[in-house]
Amino acid sequence: MAGGYGDWIVGFYDDSHAMLPKEVRGFPLLGDVWMLKSLLSVEPVYVIVAITDNVARLQVANSIRALGGKFMVALHPMSYASPAGKVGDGTVIAAGAVVHPDAEIGSHCMVGPRAVVDRDAVIGAGCWLSAGAVVGPGARLGARVVLGVNSSVERKASVEGDSQVSAHGCVPPAGGV
Repeated sequence: MAGGYGDWIVGFYDDSHAMLPKEVRGFPLLGDVWMLKSLLSVEPVYVIVAITDNVARLQVANSIRALGGKFMVALHPMSYASPAGKVGDGTVIAAGAVVHPDAEIGSHCMVGPRAVVDRDAVIGAGCWLSAGAVVGPGARLGARVVLGVNSSVERKASVEGDSQVSAHGCVPPAGGV
C-alpha cells in the first residue's frame, strides 16, 4: 500500500457492505459501521473515516468517538507536515501535500494531493482540500469547507463554514487588497 499503512490496516467497514466486493484494495470488508461499534466495545481501534461528504464524515466520526474510538493521522510518506504545525486526529494528508510551520488543521480533514496549507493558516474540522488547493499564510477556513481542484484562498482571507470554493476559484483577502 503506497501510504505505508498496510501493516496497520485490519480492514474496512461500510454500511453498503452487502453491495461491495469482499475486499477493498486487498483488505477485507468486515461489515457495517455497527459492527465496528461492537468491536470498539471490546478493544481499542484506531480509525480513519473515509467518507467524502464533510457532514456525514463528521457525524460518523463523532458517533465512533462517543463509543471510545480513537483516530490516527494518515500522513502519506511523500507528503510533508511540519512538526511545528498541528494536524487534528482523523485527518488524511495525501501524496505531495505540504503543511507549513504554525499551520493548524482540524480533525477529520482531507488534504488532497499537492495541496498546500501555508504558515499560520487555520483549517476548521471536516474540511476537504482537493488536489492542488492552496490555503495562503494566515488564511482561515471554517468547518466543513470544500476547496475545489487547484483553488486558492489568498493570504489572510477567510471562508465561512459550510462553504465551497469552485475548482480554479480564488478567495481574495477581505477588502481585495
